[in-house]
Formats: sequence, C-alpha cells, structure tokens
Amino acid sequence: MKNTYMSKAVLTGFVFVFWVALAPATYAHDAGYTHYQQNDSRYQYQVYGTPVQTQYQSQQQTQYNNQDIQFLLQQIAQLQRLLLQLQSGAVIDSRPNSFATDDSEVEVETKSATDIQDESARLRGVVADFNRSDYADVWFEYGRSRNDLDMRTPILRIDEDEDEDFDLRIGGLRDDTRYYFRAVAEDDDEERDYGSIDDFETDDDDRNDFRDDDAPDVTLRSAFDIDEDSARFEGEVDMNDFRNGEVFFVYGEDEDQIDDVADDYNSYFDVDEDGNDLQKFRVESDLDGDASYEARITGLDDNSDYYFILCVGYEDEDDDDVLECSTTREFETD
Repeated sequence: MKNTYMSKAVLTGFVFVFWVALAPATYAHDAGYTHYQQNDSRYQYQVYGTPVQTQYQSQQQTQYNNQDIQFLLQQIAQLQRLLLQLQSGAVIDSRPNSFATDDSEVEVETKSATDIQDESARLRGVVADFNRSDYADVWFEYGRSRNDLDMRTPILRIDEDEDEDFDLRIGGLRDDTRYYFRAVAEDDDEERDYGSIDDFETDDDDRNDFRDDDAPDVTLRSAFDIDEDSARFEGEVDMNDFRNGEVFFVYGEDEDQIDDVADDYNSYFDVDEDGNDLQKFRVESDLDGDASYEARITGLDDNSDYYFILCVGYEDEDDDDVLECSTTREFETD
C-alpha cells in the first residue's frame, strides 16, 4: 500500500512539473521576440522592434495551443496507464521488442493459469528444452487483449539443472474480466522463444461464491530419445479440485482414434486397444494433487508416424466417469 501511494505521488509530481515546464513554451511569447520579416504584411513593428501580434498570428497561435494541449492530454493518459501497471505489480519492458526465431536455444511452453480470483491469478510455464543454453530468463506477458499483451511480470532465471517449471502470481486485476497471457524465455544469447497464448477470466467480486470445480489440467510435451522402435513420453497432470486420477498415455498410428479417445471413452479400462493403431500405457492409478510422468514406449514400427496423448480418468462433480486428455502430438520413428 505504501508503494502504491508513493507511485501515485511520484506520478502526480511528474504531471505537475511536466505541465509547468510545457506551459511557457505553449502559451507565452516573449515580448522581445522579434520577427525579421520586414516585407511580410502579416506583421507590424513598433519603433523598438517589439512585434504587434496580428489576427493571423493569433489564429496560428491558437492552433498551436490546441495541438499542445492534445499532446499534453496524451502524455497524462500514458502516465495513468503507468500508474495502473505499478499498482498491479507489473513492470515495463525497457528492452527492445524481439520475436521468436530459429536461433533461440530454449523452448518454452505456456501452461494454464491456476488459483484464479477476482483480482489475481497464478501464471505457469515450463522450459521444455534448454538445448545448448546454460540458463533461461523467463517471464510472462499479459493483458486484456490477445493482440496487446502490454504488461509483464518480473524476470526469473532458471539454470538448466534446475526445475524446468516456473510460475508467478499477478495481482491488481479487474474482476469478471478475461485476460490473455503467454510464457516467454530468453537464452544466454538473448534470443527469445514464446509460448502459445492462453487465457483466463477473473471471478466476479459481486457474484455468489459458488462456482464449478476446475477440471484437471493435462500437459504433454514433445516425444524425445526416439529411435527405430522406441520413444520417450513426458507430461504432467494437475487434478485441481478433483481426486483419485488414473493417468495414462495413449499412442498409435491412427490419428483419428487417438484424437477421439476423450469423446469415445470414459475411463482407462474403457479404452480398447487396436494393435499398432492404438495402445495405452498407465503410469498412475490414484493421483491427488499434481505430478509429472515419464514413460519409455517400446515395440514401435520403424520409419512410421505415431500420435500420442496423455489422459487422466476421474469422477466429476456428478460422480460420472470422465476423461480429460491433452492435445495430440506426433513423432516419427527412425
């Protein structure tokens, strides 16, 4: 609270100084300022060289004054925006804008927001791969428009031998408002990689506290350590408001069957294997909270395209068996 008051005071003082500094240049003309355009009929001169302002000059000055006032109002609006950013805990990125390029060593993914309230939320991300970079500087960009993520969080530095997951809590949000965000990572050569843009909606402060329970979050990463007959899968599940999750990978050569698992089945035991087209591999039978999983899958066909997902089966608020699955990823064996 003290920092907020100080921010307001600093910005108010700046506006006042800005106004005082601009006012003389905007509204005043020194009586001794002499125009040396003797042949110009728009100006008249007294004996001592002090110009007498004509009607043309007054109209021109009025035009300049209106332009300067408009400029001043724009500056005040920018200062008000800065104050809102300071109150929300966001910081302004003073570094030049850059875009994701193939030169970036690090790979970052955006994860869904959690612990969403009327004025705050927790943003999450993961550095999927450091490659040859020794570390990654990570942060989040967010805002109320998908096309204008005008605020960002402070920067965290993650070394390659540390936990790849990271999260930051943001505050000062508007209630009952949709926000968009993405994770950003910068390698040790200052090349950036951007995660996908996700969104969330803050709670309505005036609404009844009752709300539906949050479904589990399921995140699947790219396959790795791939050879002619095997590959390694990796992902994580956060049960959020539910319990007793049964976590399993589904993989195979039939993309349509893999895509339709969540729609066609309600639990791990319901999923029917179909040779090379669809197989399943369970990694957890009773998950509470969140956990990360890794599995090495063998017996694959060489030189073949495979599709895979990560799913969790659980009982919803109506005690019905349901599946929550990740998006489908693919890879090719050697």
